[in-house]
Amino acid sequence: MEIRKQSFIKGAAILAAAGLITKILGAIYRIPLGRIVGSEAMGYYGTAYTVYTWALTVSAYAIPIAISKLTAEKLEMGRGDEAKRIFRVALSFISVVGLLFSILLYVYAKDIANLLNNPGSYIAILYVIPSVFLFSVTGALRGYFQGMQNMTPSAVSQVLEQLGRVIFGFVLAIMLLPLGFQQAAGGAVAGTTIGGVISVVTLVFIYFRYKSNRGIEGENLNHKKESAISILRRLIVFTIPITIGSSVMPIMGLLDSMIIMDRLQAAGYSLESAVSMYGQLTQMAMPFINLPQVLTISLAASLVPAISESVTRRDIDAVEKKSELAIRISLIMGLPAAFGLFILADPIMTIAYPTEPASVITALMYLAPAVIFLTLVQTLTAILQGMGKEKIPVLNLAIGAVVKVIVTYTLTSIPYINVRGAAIGTVAAYAIASILNLIAIIKYQQKSFNYKQLILKPVLATAAMTVTAYFAYKYSFLMTESKSMSALLSMLLAASIYGAVLILIRGITIEELQMAPGGGKLSRVLKKKGVLK
Repeated sequence: MEIRKQSFIKGAAILAAAGLITKILGAIYRIPLGRIVGSEAMGYYGTAYTVYTWALTVSAYAIPIAISKLTAEKLEMGRGDEAKRIFRVALSFISVVGLLFSILLYVYAKDIANLLNNPGSYIAILYVIPSVFLFSVTGALRGYFQGMQNMTPSAVSQVLEQLGRVIFGFVLAIMLLPLGFQQAAGGAVAGTTIGGVISVVTLVFIYFRYKSNRGIEGENLNHKKESAISILRRLIVFTIPITIGSSVMPIMGLLDSMIIMDRLQAAGYSLESAVSMYGQLTQMAMPFINLPQVLTISLAASLVPAISESVTRRDIDAVEKKSELAIRISLIMGLPAAFGLFILADPIMTIAYPTEPASVITALMYLAPAVIFLTLVQTLTAILQGMGKEKIPVLNLAIGAVVKVIVTYTLTSIPYINVRGAAIGTVAAYAIASILNLIAIIKYQQKSFNYKQLILKPVLATAAMTVTAYFAYKYSFLMTESKSMSALLSMLLAASIYGAVLILIRGITIEELQMAPGGGKLSRVLKKKGVLK
């Protein structure tokens, strides 16, 4: 098996396909799970998952980014031997850190559950602890392959991991439900640990298959080998700001759990009602917000090594072109997704959770604008990290987090706003971080973007799509009296209108169209007819 370098567009497309499958599986999993176990169990599940996300972010998130960046730089210099050394040192380091975090979580699990004002989540936290170590190992392996700009191993392991998580998590949750909501939540998060085992086994198998063949070339005997201590020092220096930055949002999630529970009870709601409302926001509405991020998460993973490689070559023009293309793709995907979720929140949540109160619809409507800024902040952060400006997005996200805490604390205790205050805080946080990141990119690249192409055209196409979705759903429902049928018809029609308008006003380029499924063939037809250049 040979290692083949992929362009950042192709790499992003591969990861996006895997991410889409993963998100669909996650939605298929969470929707029936929420129906069966209810919002209280999902509230326990949400707290445990937030703890897991925070621990994994602190212990392992930054290392894969560092490995991919440093590996790409060494390969560009023809030092394949040093790339392998970086991986081995990083894997050893992250394995130890992941193990230590797992032990600490186990020792303090009950204290953490009490601190988060959700003591019932204790069992679920225990079930998810082993996955912190497993995903530390997984992250190192994925970072190594991504540094070679080969996203296929990461994509394969991602899909298999999610399959394991969904199948085992669902089965265990149902099996443990008779024992109570807390045990059911524990069974659901146990699927994450099993998925981690599957992911590690898959990546280790792929790694040894590569290693048994030619692997990466590039050993240069004329260069002195870098010591393990030196490599470790570089990894730590690079990862500290990224770790701090990537910890901001999980910490914000932990603060959300504490603040929301406390402020809702201060507003007069019972603990059970507060847990249910928290579950509606974080585990029922939020997954729909996360779905459009599939492409931008993939872009971010592919962008860091691609931009690092261009920076190493001092190819500033390539850095600027890759940056602008990535930002355009983020807006082209994020804008219609946000407005679509807002307009169709009623049928989406009613179909997904028919037994839940109308407040679950409102939660999605208030969260929907966050999609625009979530997709942007991920892409802009990756660009800055690839440019070696990893400290900037840390500060910007921290500023956004402070705003979120203030907004959430202030608004959530107002009875008629309640949990929607947390949603407003989320939107504000990501909006501020996105704007500040964009200002930094403009400053350091000394480039003025074509805002007509970058923003105005996607906004016009989104406006046409939004109007279409609203009236298509309204009149379809009058004729069919079926929310599911009306929602499906309006989505298909709105998506078609969006694509058609975007093409007609030339708001999309050949490269962007080629990223879509079947886009290659369509782009050739449109280019031949002179619609696209």
